[in-house]
Amino acid sequence: MDNFDKYKEYTNAQDWESICVLNGVELDSFGTKKELKVLPDYLENDEVVFALTSGIMEQSETSNALDFGTNTWLVVLTNDRFLFIDSAMLTKSVDTQSIRHDRVQAVSASQGWMFGKIIVDLGSRTVVIDNCTKATVPIIASLANKWLKEIQEKGFAQPSGAKTVEESPIDKLEKLAKLHSLGALTEDEFKEAKGKILASM
Repeated sequence: MDNFDKYKEYTNAQDWESICVLNGVELDSFGTKKELKVLPDYLENDEVVFALTSGIMEQSETSNALDFGTNTWLVVLTNDRFLFIDSAMLTKSVDTQSIRHDRVQAVSASQGWMFGKIIVDLGSRTVVIDNCTKATVPIIASLANKWLKEIQEKGFAQPSGAKTVEESPIDKLEKLAKLHSLGALTEDEFKEAKGKILASM
């Protein structure tokens, strides 16, 4: 990952604005000032923040009982996971959701006239974060797909506690095809990686 050391430095300093500047976007704190304040409490040791934005997500089983309808969540992409944080409006309670990278098939972005959305494909279902600041959407999708590719190709360590599952060549080919169809891999990168997988069969 380009600028990994910078991301780590800014994360340790809790300098979220500099992370956004590094990504070429402004800090999007609309509706998430409380979430940004508590973000350090929910990061694990040595977890590095790559990007963050705010967006609308629907209620889930973990949502605050006093919240209704859709809520504005802080969306954080780290080296370990997607982290979603929502502070309750009327209390100090905080909802969090995590999606570890080993569960993610691919990440895509969609941009409208004013806003954008991030779609996290988990294979069996998708998680959609809507009404994000338009400029942040392609940045998060691009960084996520690059990091997923690095994890896959370079064999970076999985998050502590995660079980290592040996993927079959068919599974690897399916993931590769999905990344290629989403534009995360060039034609040459796709052919080279596909060739390596086929040669290992």
